[in-house]
Amino acid sequence: MRKGELSREQTIEIVDINAVEAVEAENCVPTNRVGYNGSCQDDYLIEWSATVGATTQDGDDVHLTAYYYTDQDDEDYAETADGWDNIDWAVAGYEVE
Repeated sequence: MRKGELSREQTIEIVDINAVEAVEAENCVPTNRVGYNGSCQDDYLIEWSATVGATTQDGDDVHLTAYYYTDQDDEDYAETADGWDNIDWAVAGYEVE
């Protein structure tokens, strides 16, 4: 099951643009929650995330997480070609907890 159901715009309304840009600037890491090394688990997705501390518009301290999903083809390409820097690291969604 994918995480990160909030869009960028929704997330900015909850926290602010600075927090969203901060989490987008963080290096993401595999979560091991969904299909890490997807093909060996019969799951084509590989879930990655990055998290930063943030404050909501109401002043509550929260964790802001950006989720990314790659697939086995991306992993195979990264290992045989130009590396992970050439993968399209588009945020799939955000979560505020």
